Amino acid sequence: MSAVPYEKICELASPLYFPLEIDGAIYMVSQNGDILKFKDGQFKAEFHISGQPYSIVIDKPNKFIYVADMAHQAILKRYIDENSQEQIVEYLKDYEGQPLLGPNSLLLSTKNNLLFFTDSGPFGETSIENCKGSLFAIDMDAQIVKPLALQCLSYPSGICLSNNQQLLYLCETGKNRVLRFVQTDAGIFYYSTYIQLNGRFGPIACAVSQSEHLYVARFEFGHVSEEGQISIFNANGLNVENVSIPQCPEISGLTFSSQKSNILYVTENSSTPSCLRILINIEEKDEAKKKDKDKFK
Repeated sequence: MSAVPYEKICELASPLYFPLEIDGAIYMVSQNGDILKFKDGQFKAEFHISGQPYSIVIDKPNKFIYVADMAHQAILKRYIDENSQEQIVEYLKDYEGQPLLGPNSLLLSTKNNLLFFTDSGPFGETSIENCKGSLFAIDMDAQIVKPLALQCLSYPSGICLSNNQQLLYLCETGKNRVLRFVQTDAGIFYYSTYIQLNGRFGPIACAVSQSEHLYVARFEFGHVSEEGQISIFNANGLNVENVSIPQCPEISGLTFSSQKSNILYVTENSSTPSCLRILINIEEKDEAKKKDKDKFK
């Protein structure tokens, strides 16, 4: 396992979660309620909610920002109305009359116009002994909520899509594994255990690169380990590399830059909550290995 150099681009006193890049700006959420924006070396609060945000997605065409709010156990929607006034309203708070436990990670599929979210509740609540976490999809056109895995998951956290948006990967932190959901032509999702991990506490966030490599951030408590770890899997689900991030064990989110495919942004909370910028070249090594194997075929 090799250590990767990183650049710390910003710090905050309150824990940071799930970075998201839109138009060259890095958005993050803080547990103090701030939705933060970092662009051109400047760091500012874009807006504030009276809750505990865990992640956001930005619907650019409709100019909506959806926020997973753990404190209110709801998904909130933020927009600017026709009078140029900010509005923050509840978008979803329950499923068939049952209140959400606490939304964790949001993901917008532009191809299917679906808003996916994991419903985990606070950290440790949906544990191995209480596997009541869920994965839902909201049909944004019909405004219908569909459960893809209902009250059967142990702290479901980070989610990501393949580049064709037909595969969805989910980090089930409490069982130290990654699930894969496959969408059929009929629109039905089937899922199974895709990667069973060993060691560390569990996967907490994931992202897919342009060449379909799956990057999995593996959380560990700061008093147990001094380094963070990201495991990289190729399109066949084979582990091609594990990289360490010195002094950063409590990773809370990661995302690839949409402008430069070899840059990965990571949020981390073990000491001073920070957002890191990491240069990745693992995929080049993997391609080189494939070429060497092809010579002997």
